[in-house]
Amino acid sequence: MTTKFLFSFIVLVLTFSSCSNDGNTQDTIIETPNISGSWKPSRYEFKGKSYAVSDCEKKGQLLVNTDFTGVYERYGIGIDNNCNKFDSFSGKWDYDKMGKILTLTYMENGINKTLTKEIVDFSSIELKILDSSKDLDGIPGNDEATLVFIQQ
Repeated sequence: MTTKFLFSFIVLVLTFSSCSNDGNTQDTIIETPNISGSWKPSRYEFKGKSYAVSDCEKKGQLLVNTDFTGVYERYGIGIDNNCNKFDSFSGKWDYDKMGKILTLTYMENGINKTLTKEIVDFSSIELKILDSSKDLDGIPGNDEATLVFIQQ
């Protein structure tokens, strides 16, 4: 009885192992979206809600050229109620895919400085970065939200 059981077990194993490979396997290539391009602010996401950016904020940009030179510009309404450019940095971008960090190295008054943006999510049409520059919930203090950029 043991020999018969052993023989049945071997036949069963060989049957399943021969069916597991049908010869139609293909390697799947997953492409990483290209981060280069002109990205414009579109909306904020905070605590499950979406908040539109103002027309003034839409003037901002995150530009990454193919050689990784680029610009980061941020606009907002100033205390004078006019649309003002709050930040404008031009330099060389570096993208750490593993850490999901985008860093701009630029010169300011002869000193090398860096601007770092943590990427929350990234596709060929949207770039989402952490942003704590704005109060979205009406409670004093800036909120750590996600700023969504759209590829132009």
